[in-house]
Amino acid sequence: MKQQMALGSFIFGLSRNFAYSTLARKSDGGWTELPILTSKPKSSQTGQKPETLTVSGTSMYAIAMERLDELRALQALRVPLPLIDGIGRNWGLWRINSIDENQSEVIDDGTAMVVKWVIGLSEFNNA
Repeated sequence: MKQQMALGSFIFGLSRNFAYSTLARKSDGGWTELPILTSKPKSSQTGQKPETLTVSGTSMYAIAMERLDELRALQALRVPLPLIDGIGRNWGLWRINSIDENQSEVIDDGTAMVVKWVIGLSEFNNA
């Protein structure tokens, strides 16, 4: 089965009708600036922060609502999850920080025809 990415037991991809359209990755270099009254700020290394990922997409119908419920169930476990991309690279352990959902075109039984979603992940480090 083709997939874009797997987060623990959850699979992102067209085969599950829950594909992401954007993935934003942020890495911090660990630098900060200390203000100096009489000159330019001093650069100081404070250590690298965990990487973050923001994954977003638009999905359709009740299946999108079900998939987001699956992700919320994983989030409720409060454990780090392995992240593997579609070409087999292991990204290590990640935690689910946030799940944002925006439903539109809601029909009379409460089913959203269009669901826009954003998932915020952070690298899990236990050094």
